[in-house]
Amino acid sequence: MDQEMGMSSTRSYMMETNKHGSQGFTLIASMLMLLLLSGVAIGLLMMVNTETRVGANDVENSLAYRSAEGAIEQMTSNLATTYQNIQSPQASDITALSALQPTIPGITFPSGGYTLTPRTDPTTGALIRSYGPVKSGPNAGLYAQITPIDLAVTADRPWGEEVRMMRTVEVAQIPVFQFGVFSDSDLAFFNSPTLDFAGRVHTNGDLYLGVSTGATLTFHDKMTAFGNVVRMVLPNGLAVSGNDGNVFIPTASGGCDTGTPACRAMSTSAGAYREGSVVNGPTSGQNGSWKTISTGAAPSGYNGWITDGNYGNPGGTGVKALSLPFVSGNSLPQEIIRRPPKVGQAASAADPSRLGGQAQIRVLLGDNPNDLILSDSSSTVNDTVELASLVPNALLPGGSGWAQNGVTVNGKVYYFGEANTDCTGGKGCDANFVTPPKFHGSPFPGGVKEWPQIDGFLLVEVNYPDGTWHAVTKEWLQLGFARGLTPPTTPGSNTVADHANAILYFQMRADRNGDGSLTNAGDVSTTVTGANSQYNWFPINMYDAREGEVRDWASGAAPGGASSCSVNGVMNVVELDVGNLKRWLKGTIPGTGNQVDYVSQNGYILYFSDRRGMLPDPLAVPPEIVAPNLKGDYGFEDVINTGGGNSGTPDGALEAPVSIKGKNQSPEDTNSNGRLDKYGATNVGEGFGINTNTNPPDPFSTRIANCYTTGRKNRVTGARHVLKLVDGSLGNVPVNLVPNLDGTLGGFTVASENPVYIQGDYNSSSADPTWLNPNASEPAHSAAAVIADTVTLLSNQWLDAGVSTGAVTTTGSLLHPTDATKYRPANTTYYRVAIAAGKTITFPHPSADPTAYFGTDGGLHNFLRFLENWSGQSLYYKGSLVSLFYSTYNTGTFKCCNYSVYEPPVRNYRFDPLFTDPKNLPPGTPMFRDVNNLAYRQDFTPH
Repeated sequence: MDQEMGMSSTRSYMMETNKHGSQGFTLIASMLMLLLLSGVAIGLLMMVNTETRVGANDVENSLAYRSAEGAIEQMTSNLATTYQNIQSPQASDITALSALQPTIPGITFPSGGYTLTPRTDPTTGALIRSYGPVKSGPNAGLYAQITPIDLAVTADRPWGEEVRMMRTVEVAQIPVFQFGVFSDSDLAFFNSPTLDFAGRVHTNGDLYLGVSTGATLTFHDKMTAFGNVVRMVLPNGLAVSGNDGNVFIPTASGGCDTGTPACRAMSTSAGAYREGSVVNGPTSGQNGSWKTISTGAAPSGYNGWITDGNYGNPGGTGVKALSLPFVSGNSLPQEIIRRPPKVGQAASAADPSRLGGQAQIRVLLGDNPNDLILSDSSSTVNDTVELASLVPNALLPGGSGWAQNGVTVNGKVYYFGEANTDCTGGKGCDANFVTPPKFHGSPFPGGVKEWPQIDGFLLVEVNYPDGTWHAVTKEWLQLGFARGLTPPTTPGSNTVADHANAILYFQMRADRNGDGSLTNAGDVSTTVTGANSQYNWFPINMYDAREGEVRDWASGAAPGGASSCSVNGVMNVVELDVGNLKRWLKGTIPGTGNQVDYVSQNGYILYFSDRRGMLPDPLAVPPEIVAPNLKGDYGFEDVINTGGGNSGTPDGALEAPVSIKGKNQSPEDTNSNGRLDKYGATNVGEGFGINTNTNPPDPFSTRIANCYTTGRKNRVTGARHVLKLVDGSLGNVPVNLVPNLDGTLGGFTVASENPVYIQGDYNSSSADPTWLNPNASEPAHSAAAVIADTVTLLSNQWLDAGVSTGAVTTTGSLLHPTDATKYRPANTTYYRVAIAAGKTITFPHPSADPTAYFGTDGGLHNFLRFLENWSGQSLYYKGSLVSLFYSTYNTGTFKCCNYSVYEPPVRNYRFDPLFTDPKNLPPGTPMFRDVNNLAYRQDFTPH
C-alpha cells in the first residue's frame, strides 16, 4: 500500500511538474505571438505613416506644380499685356515683369525663381530680334519680327516640395503691309470686275466672297477670317445677285499662280451654301460641312488655305484676331494716326505707337498756337506762324506775327491771300466773297471789307539723329507757299517762279473769271508780290462728291441743280510737293533738310495734322471745354438716315445698331462713343454764308448755289481740311540721304489724321517696266506708304476747280460737283504705295434706295476712293491694302452707281512682293502682336 502511495505521489509530482511546464510553454508562445503581432502592428503603423507621408508629398508636389503652372500662365499674360501697351518694349520693360509675382497662398518664389529673360546682345544689351516665319498657331508661315523670351518659375511649398517650370515663347510682331489685304472689320469682295490680287488676306470680321457674273476673282495665298465666310448675302443684307463669277482659291503654295494646278473654284450652288461657313448671313447657323470644306484635302477641300474663327465660338477652324498692340477697351485703332499729346496733356498707352511720335517731320496746323506744342517737342509758340498777312488791325493787331508784314521768298515779299469786297483803288475784289461771321472764334467785326482766306497757325518741325526737335516753319515758308492754277508735276516747275522750291502750298493764283488763263484784266495777273498782291490769291479748295452728296443722285439731277454743292463736300487743301521735299532732304534745296534723321526708321515719316475749324465735343466725358482736348474727329456722323426715305436729310438720331465684330453698334457711330456726333456741322457753313447750325445740324440741305464761283474762293471755316500729295511721280518720293549697305534706299511714309488725296502718278509711272513684266528689274523707288483717315486717288488729269469757258472743259470738281460722268474724266495713272486707311460701317440696305450697293462700304475694289470718270482708263496700283479702322473725319457713305461720284477704272491691283522682305517695308509700318508658345517643360535638374 505504501508502495501504491509512493507511486501515487510520484504520479502527482510528475503531473504537477508537467502542469508547470505546460504553463511556461504557453507563456513563451503567447509572448512570441505578442511579439509577432507587435511587429505586424509596427509594420502596419510604419506603412500607414509612409503612405501618409507619400500622400502628403504628392499633394504638396501637386500644389507646387499647379502653382508653378498658374504662375507661368500669369507671366505669359503679363508679357502679352506689355506688348499690348508698348509697340517695341525694351529688354528692361520685359525683365521688370519679374517683379509682378502673383500671390498664391502657401507658395513662395525663391530668389531668381520668377524670371522673364529676353535674349539680348551681350555687347549692347539690346533685344535680339530676327525676321523669320511664325512657327506655330494660325499665323504660321507669316513673316514677323521674332523676339524669343525664356520664362521660368520655381514654386516652393512649406514642407520643402519644389517645382520648376520653364517656357520659351516667341513674340511675333507681324508687319501689316505683309498682307495683300487686311481689314480690322468686315472684308467684302462682291460684284466686282475681274480682280487678281496676290498676298495674304485676313479680316478680323466676316469675309464676303463673290464676283460679278462672267468675271473672276483669283487669290494666291492663304485667306483667314476671324469671323465667318459669307457667300449667300451682300454686306448690306441683300441676297447675292449677279455675283456668280468664279472665285479661285489655292489649295497649295503657288496653286493659282500659273494655270490651275492646285487652284479650286468655290461652288456657286445655293444648296452647298456656296461653300460658306454659314448657311446664309453672318448671324445664321454654321454650315455643317464647313470644316471638311475648309481643312479637307483637295480636290474636295481647300487644305486649310481658307479658314475662319467664328469669332472664337465652336464651329470655326481656329483663326485668331490680329490687332495693333495698344488696341483694347476704349483704345481704338485710329489712335495710331491721332496727334500725340500736347504739353500738359496726360499720356496714354497708345502714345508709343502713334506715328506722330515716331515721325521725323511733323506738319501741325490749328486755330490756337498753343495746341501745336507737343509734349516731346522743344518748339515754342514763337516757332509757329499765323498764315495771315496785312490783315486789318480789327482782326489781327498790326505788326503781330512773323508773317504779318509778308514773307520774303526768293528776295521778294509775298503775302497770304485775303478776300476783298472793296473794289476801290485797283484792288482785286470779288462779289462772291462771303464775310465770315466769326474770326478766331469771335464775332467778325462789322464794316470790315477784307479778311484772311486761309489763316490758322502752322508749326513744322523735324527730328535730328540725336532725338531733338527743331522748328523749320519759317525756313519752309521762305521757300514759298503758293502755286499757279495747277500743282507742279516735276520738282521746281511751279509757274509762280519765286515759289519753285516750295514744299507746302496754301494758295493758288486767282483766276477770277475761271477761263483757265491769268491774262484777264480782272485777274490782276501781273501783281503777285508787292502792294495789293494779297488780293490776287485763292485758297486751294476742291469738292469731294462722296462727302458732299448724301445720296448718289442721277447725272445732273442733284438737288439745287447741277452747279450746286453742299458745304460738307468743299475741302480746303494743303498740298505737299513731294518732289521738292525730297530735294530739301537731300540738300539740293539749301537749308537744314540733310540734317533730318533717316536712320532710325530706315527713311522718313511725315506726320500731318490739321485741326483748323475743329470743335470740341460738348458731350465728351470728361468735358472738352477747351481746344487742347480736340480728338481729331470731324464731329459729324448724321449721314445715313434711312428712316426718312431717300432724301438722306439729317434726322438727329442714331441708326439702329447692327452686328459688328460680334457686338452691336450703330453704323453712324464711327468713333464708337455710343452716341451720334452732330456738333462738327455747326460751323462748317460759316465761310459760305450758309447756316448749318440748325436743329439738327445739317451741312447738306442748304446748298451753295454755284459751287464754282463761291466754293473755290471762300475760306473753309469748319473741320473740312485735307492733305494732298502732288509731284510724287517715279523718282520724286524721298529716300534715305545715303543708301543702306545692302543697296536699299529706305522709304517715305505719310501719316495723317486728316484725309489724304494723292494726285497723279505716285512713286511710279508708265516708265516702270514691272507693270508689263513682273520679272523685270525694279526701278529705283521709295518704300512708300500712306496711313490716313481715308485715301482718295486722283488721276493725272484732275483739276480742283476747272475751266468754265474756252474750247476745252476739263476735269473740275467745283465746276461740275455732281456729275462725274460727263465732266470729270480721268486718265491712266500709276501708284506704288502701301495704303492703310479707314472706311465706313456697313448697314442694311434701305428699301427706298434704288441702288443695290448702298449700305455696303463699297468692298475691297472701292477701298481706294475715286472722284472721277475712270471709264475706259486704267488704274495701276501696287502695294498693300489695309483697313485699320472706321474713318471719323471723312464720314460720308459709299455711293454707287448713278455716277455722280465716280465711274470705276480698269483695276490693275497688285500686291508688292518686295514687302515680304523687312528691309523693303515702309518706315513706321504698323505691326500686329502675336505671342506663341514654342516649348513648355518641367525642369528636374537639381539646383
